[in-house]
Amino acid sequence: MDSQNAFHGLIRPFAHLTFFLFVGACLLCSTASAEVAVSTAVDGQFLPWVVDDGEGGVIVMWEDYRTGQDWDVYAQRVDSAEKTRWELNGLAICTADRNQRRLRMVRHDTHAIVVWNDRRDRSNWDIYAQAVNLNGEVLWQTDGIPVCVDTADQSTQAIMSDGEGGAICVWEDERRSSEFQDLYIQRISATGEPIWKTDGIPVFPSESLQSNPIPVRDATGGFYIVWWDVIGYEAWHLKAYRLSLDAEPLWETPIFVTPTKGMQGEPRVIADGEGGVIVLWQVYENFINDQLYAQRIAPDGSKLWHEDGIPVCTAVGIQKHASVVSDGSGGFIAVWRDERDVYSDLYAQRVRADGTLAWEKDGIPLCTAGGHQDKPFIVQTEKDRFFVAWVDYREDFGEESRDAIYGQQIDLSGTLLWEETGVPISTSHGEHHPPFVVSIGNGQWVVVWSNMQEDKGDIYLERF
Repeated sequence: MDSQNAFHGLIRPFAHLTFFLFVGACLLCSTASAEVAVSTAVDGQFLPWVVDDGEGGVIVMWEDYRTGQDWDVYAQRVDSAEKTRWELNGLAICTADRNQRRLRMVRHDTHAIVVWNDRRDRSNWDIYAQAVNLNGEVLWQTDGIPVCVDTADQSTQAIMSDGEGGAICVWEDERRSSEFQDLYIQRISATGEPIWKTDGIPVFPSESLQSNPIPVRDATGGFYIVWWDVIGYEAWHLKAYRLSLDAEPLWETPIFVTPTKGMQGEPRVIADGEGGVIVLWQVYENFINDQLYAQRIAPDGSKLWHEDGIPVCTAVGIQKHASVVSDGSGGFIAVWRDERDVYSDLYAQRVRADGTLAWEKDGIPLCTAGGHQDKPFIVQTEKDRFFVAWVDYREDFGEESRDAIYGQQIDLSGTLLWEETGVPISTSHGEHHPPFVVSIGNGQWVVVWSNMQEDKGDIYLERF
């Protein structure tokens, strides 16, 4: 989430590979395409966000520094034939004065909606949004519509579809306190009109610091918001709240997802497919032996697994930077950076709908190649098949840092379907930034990343 060179030589048949893995490698070679340059404009393009376009392609949006002065928002559509459909090096979504950062995007049948943090008002950060259709036509007012322009700072926005052509945005807001910010929400219609109170409404004000909100649809006419709730230096928890699409509370108060004692953070949230949500988090133990736990929450707010959550990985060392996807049966698969060895590796675990572990305790190794592996991104590509991409530093042993993007495909039993240590997606020179992966249907997927190669940062795409 890299190179102008075509994608060559993904796998060489080694004698020690089993026939099964060799067949998987050959399948990859026959289905992987060449890299597509999404944007190679001057200066930097970074932090792409990707959605499928519903027609076998993708829409990519990113932060763009081509002016050399301010960050803007640009976008490109790459179709099923791997052709860019909009303007060369991207369509301008917002080029307002000063900076636009940290964009997030969702797609409906005919258009995508993006929100971002905006500093066009020199005094504070605001939230703006814009829509663009599949033909590359920007639908709302030039440089976006204001979601929240309160005089305090707003930040760390997240977005989800409202299922009716619009979107619900949630963000951190400092209008009551710059030290203990609250979460606010706003619903935007398909035509770009704010539906709720101007500048948004509070989720549930409290005396704690509310941050890192994650909204998830509940599939029954409402949605959840999960966030990091901090009180002081030693009370870090995760909370959840459920509301209707009219912003009416469906629970009396937010619930603690995690234990009320200790320090927990870095939430990952997915729908469980039955109206509830699954939350995975990191338990901080002196920041030298962090662990991963998870909980499943029912629509009525009850906890379906152990009161304190179930252990996903409690191995020695730090486990962090997890990526989570539904297993299609009410459970989930998680992949994370694992530091139980000298160099960080990637491990994975499947947790069933009843909270039991499907694979061996503390997870199975996904990649234990030399050097570091980090920032995995997992998606489901077809029934019982999953793909993971990550940043790989297998050539970095302290003298020279060489990173790349690697990938692996696994099935529901945890079997690695490609070469044991993964296959290279991009190994070109220049710093690779973490990949973004999206499924596009028919067992195909796209990997998108930014790479500081010939320029300060370009956007590339690989289709499988």
